[in-house]
Amino acid sequence: EKLLYNLKNCRDGSDAVYDTTVEIKENNGRLYFKFDCKNSKYFCPFHNYNDIHSSGDICEILIGSDPERKKYFEIEISPENVLMIGLIEKCGEDDNGPVLKLDLVDDCFIESKVTLTDGGYIAELWFDSARVRTDDNDIFFNAYRIETDGGESEKHLFALSPTMRGKFHTPEYFVYLKNYLGE
Repeated sequence: EKLLYNLKNCRDGSDAVYDTTVEIKENNGRLYFKFDCKNSKYFCPFHNYNDIHSSGDICEILIGSDPERKKYFEIEISPENVLMIGLIEKCGEDDNGPVLKLDLVDDCFIESKVTLTDGGYIAELWFDSARVRTDDNDIFFNAYRIETDGGESEKHLFALSPTMRGKFHTPEYFVYLKNYLGE
């Protein structure tokens, strides 16, 4: 069974201006995410593993299992099939919201593939679920896409579970993985 979920406008929950779906599966402890992104200019200002790709076009997963949602992984993939993997830790709050610490993960534990399509791309990621566990509890996550229309930073933000603001790092909007898994 193939379960496809439409990403929505992250800021207000309305339909995304560009169709984006994510398919999510689990098999023998391995997770699979497949993003199908329509209408992309393939803007990628950075080209190396563990560059911060979010100033360009990307798909992103925030995922972990800490019940307080203070520790989770950030996984970014660009249309060039270049990854960034970091462990995020919430260190407190300030006037701008949560204060987050990013520790880049040197060991790339994710397999990935990007296929360019007519005006878009398909990004696929596979990894062991044990690698993103930050605790023994249920895994939570959210799935996102940034489309810059050729370089306009954060122009379009799409989310599986919209955060109702222009930010992805909003753990109260993370959802439980088990509720989105196909067979």
